[in-house]
Amino acid sequence: MPTYSHRERVLTAFNHHEPDRVPLDLMGNATMLLDETYVRLRDHLGLAPIPPVRSGTTANFYDERILEHFDIDFRRLFLPKNPASSSTVQDDGTIIDPWGVGYQKAGLYVNIVHNPLHGATTVREVEAHNWPSPLDLYTTDGLAATARQMYEETDYALVARNPITYGFLDRACQIMDMAEFMMALALYPDVAQAIIAHLLEIYKGIYGMFLDAVGPYVQMVEIGDDLGTNKSLLISPRMYRKFIKPAELELYALIHQKAPHAALFRHTDGAVFDVIPDLLEVGVNVLNPVQTSTAGMDARRLKDAYGADLTFHGAVEGLDDNPTVDSVVAMVRDRIDSLAPGGGYVLASCNHMIDVSPEIIIAMFETAREYGQYT
Repeated sequence: MPTYSHRERVLTAFNHHEPDRVPLDLMGNATMLLDETYVRLRDHLGLAPIPPVRSGTTANFYDERILEHFDIDFRRLFLPKNPASSSTVQDDGTIIDPWGVGYQKAGLYVNIVHNPLHGATTVREVEAHNWPSPLDLYTTDGLAATARQMYEETDYALVARNPITYGFLDRACQIMDMAEFMMALALYPDVAQAIIAHLLEIYKGIYGMFLDAVGPYVQMVEIGDDLGTNKSLLISPRMYRKFIKPAELELYALIHQKAPHAALFRHTDGAVFDVIPDLLEVGVNVLNPVQTSTAGMDARRLKDAYGADLTFHGAVEGLDDNPTVDSVVAMVRDRIDSLAPGGGYVLASCNHMIDVSPEIIIAMFETAREYGQYT
């Protein structure tokens, strides 16, 4: 068995061949450590405190020392925020982001409390909304040089970290209100289309500027949009194909154009088996988080049906449910047995680790390194 660099290991798995071991990932889209989990793990590993890398609310630390400790194969490139773009905090603690959406933190979670297009029923109201521009939100100053240096001086698989967090359906539900947007798809389709059209142009601008800087150097580009619940899709396949899929097709084509050698990583929670062919059609290469506990998403079924076309990323679930170390070891082994043969699997947590003990995180990655050997 040849010796693989981290980058070679990932690319081999992406190409549906078996490297020396299953690639490992952490601290990317839907695989972050929320702050309390991160701090416990940092202290458990005896690492000194470091400043947060972003001014978010729940997952603010990206710690190279932890990635090195677990021999993680990926490193992220972040699109920097425009220093002039910031959220505002109201007297009651509500945070209003540049999209006009209001949030309040409640314990470990953040809840939306203000939707700027709440009650909108006309395209005119959509057009009147103060939509942000890509340059209002982000800057690429110095980013190309950083990406080139990381590509030349490290052997990691480099990832364009999802800069927008929320996709077309997610963001539309935030801007309008989830129940209202779902109703608008049926009652006010022109309003729904107008919202998605604005999002598409903004997202194209964001990914265009990002990938103009880092596209030649990255092996994966992240994007996400939740389509599923535990039992079914959030919207019908027909509604998805009418409203969301065309926008994805256009945006993802731009991503592939500007990062032609990178796999497109698509995050969506839930039971999405019925639209996986659609995701393949719009250009998805890597599916995350692979919630095998949801309806129709059995790991072996996924591998049998789409293992030749998709790389599966994640799939280690229930870490926030206070599992035993033995149960985590068993789960990791099962996911490797189900998804890793022939390549096409990256082991990671299924969604962010919200309240997970250090012992569980250590057990997951140590088991994956040992049991995930292909020889």
